[in-house]
Amino acid sequence: MKLFKSKILVLMLITSITTFAQNELIYSKIFDTNSSTTAIFNLENTAVAIEESIDDKIHFDYKIEFKNYSKKEIKSFLDNIKVEATMFENNITLDAKSATKVSQTSYAFDTPFGLTLESDFFKTDSMTQKSMRKSKDSIIKLINDESLSKVILKSVKFLDNDNNEKPIDFDKVKMYKSQFVIKLPNSVSLKINAKESQITFRNDMTNELSIDLNKGLFKAKKLINNYNKIKIVKASFKSEKIVGGNYDFINVSNGLIGSIKNIKINSELSKLEIGEIEKNITITDFNSEYWFYNWSTDFGRFNLYSEYSKIHYFYPESDYSLKVVGNNTVNYLGETKITMQPTKNGKKFKMMERKPRKEGVFAGAINFDIVHGVIYSYDDPIILINKDN
Repeated sequence: MKLFKSKILVLMLITSITTFAQNELIYSKIFDTNSSTTAIFNLENTAVAIEESIDDKIHFDYKIEFKNYSKKEIKSFLDNIKVEATMFENNITLDAKSATKVSQTSYAFDTPFGLTLESDFFKTDSMTQKSMRKSKDSIIKLINDESLSKVILKSVKFLDNDNNEKPIDFDKVKMYKSQFVIKLPNSVSLKINAKESQITFRNDMTNELSIDLNKGLFKAKKLINNYNKIKIVKASFKSEKIVGGNYDFINVSNGLIGSIKNIKINSELSKLEIGEIEKNITITDFNSEYWFYNWSTDFGRFNLYSEYSKIHYFYPESDYSLKVVGNNTVNYLGETKITMQPTKNGKKFKMMERKPRKEGVFAGAINFDIVHGVIYSYDDPIILINKDN
């Protein structure tokens, strides 16, 4: 049993609430756009949901619903929020920030004697099945799964002054739901500078995006544009599909991507699970952990350049080739551990190779350039190369 000793515990969760006592309009504004309009969103401690606009206008609609908050508490909450959108020479700028963090949904428990939660609560299947192949569809399901929030709410109990567990009466719990919806035409290029914020794209996005998020959450359907430049730092990242663009992942602790195509990734100190590798992928990494679960039948060429990385590699089901070049890398082939010692001069050498079987469709060539790393290979034998050859 895990005990939380605090007078107030606030859980920021993305979930749904059906009834609220008070609805406060924070901001509402509409701008006309054309094919050359650009938008800049500067966000801090803010949660936004971006949808496609069907009338060539940008719509800003921000409201917050409260339950069990006093008028004084609501006023104090709203006084911390500042929002303003302006337009100048066909450029639309939104500045939205709060002195305190505003999540999509918040539950505040007043518990003088603390809360309890089962100590093994966070041992989920996704954490215990890392070595098992996952399908692309199962990754997408994880991206859209909000059951964890509901399970938390059911699992949390408060303690009375005799240290007895009591269920929480949610009719008395303080709750708010922030609904900042932005409708954006697909012709508008968008730049987002965000800190401690939650960004959700509810529709497939073909807009040209430039995004810099430092802490928070990024969640998207499909992101499709060859000119996208997205940088995620110390935040969660979830997307069903990425096509085109350059992505920087730094300290991303909960990265889930359904499939990737025509992209370049630069990463460090991150954990990323990818459901399917499609065409034209290059990853440059330092000290991250990757799971490559599945490969398309025509992925062509896959390049990984890494140092101090951990790679969980599941073989393609179609014919393919694999070449691993590097130095000082440990290879786990099923239950067998093989350590490739460093060369005296520190130069890289060809450590492993799998040549095409020339049976069926040839899917592509996988090239790993890995130094001081670990490779976990699943389900397919590969040939070890003697470094003295």
